[in-house]
Amino acid sequence: MSIYRTSVNHPVTTALIFIACMIFGIFSLINTSIAQFPEIDANVIMVMSSYPGTNAADIETNLTKVLENSLNGVENLKRLNSTSKENISLLTLEFEYGTDIDEATNNVRDKLDMVSQMLPDGASQPTIFKFSMDDMPIMLLSATADESLPGLDKILDDKVTTPLARVSGVGTVNVIGAPTREIQVYCDPAKLQA
Repeated sequence: MSIYRTSVNHPVTTALIFIACMIFGIFSLINTSIAQFPEIDANVIMVMSSYPGTNAADIETNLTKVLENSLNGVENLKRLNSTSKENISLLTLEFEYGTDIDEATNNVRDKLDMVSQMLPDGASQPTIFKFSMDDMPIMLLSATADESLPGLDKILDDKVTTPLARVSGVGTVNVIGAPTREIQVYCDPAKLQA
């Protein structure tokens, strides 16, 4: 006997099955939670070290290569990118999906501790940055001023940054790009030598 013939011959049973499916669907829809910002762990760690007064080529040779050779053996490492700029070495470590980022950070820290004696004398201890989606900005605002650009920083600090930081649920509020006071001193080398 086919399913079609059974459903036609027993209409009450068929209707009850459909009603049960509808009730189960509505119940599931009501109780399903929807996360606006689901927790997504980034699988990226950045390692930064500085070597003041050094050009990019020396940073590459004396700092970046040493750190790269040490960190290449970290477990579950998918990709390692490095950037050497004047005074700064920056390494980005990307791990395989599903890797516990806390455990990976501990492994990176252990590797850096082993290589810390091989770093040049003026180089700083490498700093580890761990990223998560909670660190990403949720809102970006911009402000302009017609009258006083230097006064804009004080206005933003008094009227925007401080009140927003007091709101519950706000992590941090940063002002970027405001002009800062600068004092320039010009010296005559000949007079200084005298």
